[in-house]
Parts: sequence; C-alpha cells; structure tokens
Amino acid sequence: MKKLPLEGVRVADLTMMWAGPFATRILGEMGAEVIKIESPRAWDNIRTLIPQPGVEDPWNSSFYFNDYNRDKKSLTLDLAQEMGRATLLKLVAKCDVVIENYRADVLDNLGLGYEVLKAAKPDIILVSMAGYGKTGPEREQVGFGPIIEQMSGLASLTGYGDDGVPMKTGLSYGDPVAGMAAASAVSLALIRRRKTGEGAFIDLGQREVLSTFIGEAFVAASLRGEAPVQRGNRDARYFAQGVYRCAGEEQWLAITMRTLGEWRSVAAALDLKEELTDVPKDARLDEIDRRISGALAGMDPQVAMEKLAKAGVPAGRVLNSVDIHSDPHLDGRGFWVELPHPKMAAWKQPRSAWQFKEAQPTPRRHAPLFGEHNHEILAGIGLSDAEIAELERAEVIAGAPVNPGVG
Repeated sequence: MKKLPLEGVRVADLTMMWAGPFATRILGEMGAEVIKIESPRAWDNIRTLIPQPGVEDPWNSSFYFNDYNRDKKSLTLDLAQEMGRATLLKLVAKCDVVIENYRADVLDNLGLGYEVLKAAKPDIILVSMAGYGKTGPEREQVGFGPIIEQMSGLASLTGYGDDGVPMKTGLSYGDPVAGMAAASAVSLALIRRRKTGEGAFIDLGQREVLSTFIGEAFVAASLRGEAPVQRGNRDARYFAQGVYRCAGEEQWLAITMRTLGEWRSVAAALDLKEELTDVPKDARLDEIDRRISGALAGMDPQVAMEKLAKAGVPAGRVLNSVDIHSDPHLDGRGFWVELPHPKMAAWKQPRSAWQFKEAQPTPRRHAPLFGEHNHEILAGIGLSDAEIAELERAEVIAGAPVNPGVG
C-alpha cells in the first residue's frame, strides 16, 4: 500500500467524548501518529459509557471508546501537576498538531495556551474545539451535543414532537460534524505550514460549525425574511417525495420524484394508476402517498428499491443500525472491517469514508488500552527509565485510572 496522506504527522490528542476523538480518529485513519492523552484522574468518560458488564477493567472494553479511538496510542498524563505539564511540552516539541476540546478557559488556566505551546514548538498547529468557541459571551459554557444542536438552528427544521417540544435528530449530530470540520482544519493548516513554515491557532466553535449545515434556511431568512418550515419528508423543489412502509417490521423506502416524468416511471414500475387529473391539485401529494403506500405494503424494500432504480428513479432503503451491517452495497465495497482486540470480541466497524487511488486507508489497530504506550512515548522524547518511574510514583502517569469508579 502506498503512503497515506498524513504519514509522518504526529498529533497530541487532548480531546474527550465524541467530537474531538472523532476528528483525531480521522487523522489516524489518514496515517497520522495520534497520541491520546488522558489524566489518570480525569480520563475520557466515553471509556465507560455503556461498558461491558462483569469485566475487571471496563475502561478498556467500551464499544464507544474503541470505535472513536482506534488507530491511536495512549499516554496518561496528569496536566494538573507541574511534572505533567512539563512532560507535555517536551512531547509538543516533537509534534505537529495539538487538538483539544476542553471548555474555552481550561488550556489557558493550565498554563498551556497557544503562546506556551508555540514556545515549545514554533510551528505548532493548535486546534481548540470549545463548544461555543474561545471568545464571546457564551465562551465559558460547557458544550454538550444535544444543547449545541438546539442552539444551532437545526431544530427549526427537524420540527416538533407530539407534545409540541422541539426535537433533536436522535443523536448529538453536532459532534461528528464538528469532528469532520476539525480534521479538515488540520489538513488545511498543514498545507499552509508547508508553504509558509508557520503554525496556526484555529478557534473552532462547535455550535457555529453545525449552524452552517442549515445554509439554505439561513439564506431564506436573511434575504427574504422567511420563517423556517417543517416539511416532513416532502420538498418544495420536487414533484413528490416521501418515505413509505414496506413488508417487514419497520422496513421503509424513501423515494424522490423530481418531475412528473419520474412519477410516471414510479407508477409504471409499481403498476399504479398514473393519471392524477381527477385529483384536486392540493390533494395530489396525499393521493400519490396513498397509492405508493398501498403498492409497497407487501413488497420487500430491497426488491422495490432495485426495481425503481432500474426505472431511473432515486430510491433508497431506510436502514436501521442493524440492517446497515448487512447492506449488500457496503459489503461489496469492503466498508465493514473487524479488528482483533485483547479485551473484546471483534465486531464490525466502518473503514474510512475516504478512499484514494494511491492508498486505501483501513483501520489498522484497536483503540489503545489505558496508558498502553506510556513507556514507548516517554522514552521516545528522551525520558530515562528513572524519570518515567518517578512520573509513575507521583501518579502523573498510570496504567489504570486512579479513580476507576468514575466515568
């Protein structure tokens, strides 16, 4: 396999939970050496979110943690202690990128702000992913995905539940979106550094990233003063569109008919009555939904999707988190991989979404065990065995959480 795009780049990863680890996972997939840094006392809580029951070290066997942190190395380092901060700066001197998603004031309060990091490595790239950014009246608030999603404006499009309360998407959508943005920012900063020799400080507010994903609603509000409209599964730009129940438990098919011609293609493929001349215009969408629903109620969604695809109509199954693991298209592209893990049974994980002609990145290694690479990394930056032992005695580093009940 040829070189991955970020081979030779070293990243000090101070992130936790989802958004930051998702960003650094992408960097690791692209070939970077990512060193995940956690305090023995304040470690990544995702390590024990939905842990496996009955295991001695649940912090090493969480499915969430192992998904977001594969292709990384683990260094435990207590940055609340002076020895921990000094050790981090020695590591930064040999890194290209530092990325963190603490609350906006934390890095500065630790005495590890951009100017300090820059003194250790003049061309360092620092990406700060505070939920609300490093400036502004909300800068000191802690960013949580569900709250950021509601503040981004996205809920004005996803609509309301039966009780009239604004609905979120079902997951903390802002987290992976911010992770993608952070990985992109690192890539751009590395290109710029190659050209200018200069590092960068990138202030990436997660709330702002998610707001950019409702661009057309912003445009409508800014230029025409239009209030957001919850259209459900319909789209004002197309002739008809919907999601229809098929045979089986919770099996659905999404269909977009951009033109009258595509509706006619659907009608022919599903043996429907095509003409709508006897239907009032304001009731046509409901009538189309009724006819398609009746035809699909007894059909397998995969069969129906393939039939409509042959007719040239955009259609796709609504796959749940179980069905997607056996999707024939993803299987055919080699999207799912299994990684051996010393503490867990192997399970299907997605490979990188980016595949290159020159190199095809795929997960190479399970997420690291707690402190697994302490000695390797510290010796690599010049610490002696005696100095490493002293860090262990002071609990600046550890091979297991100091407070294993917290997580």
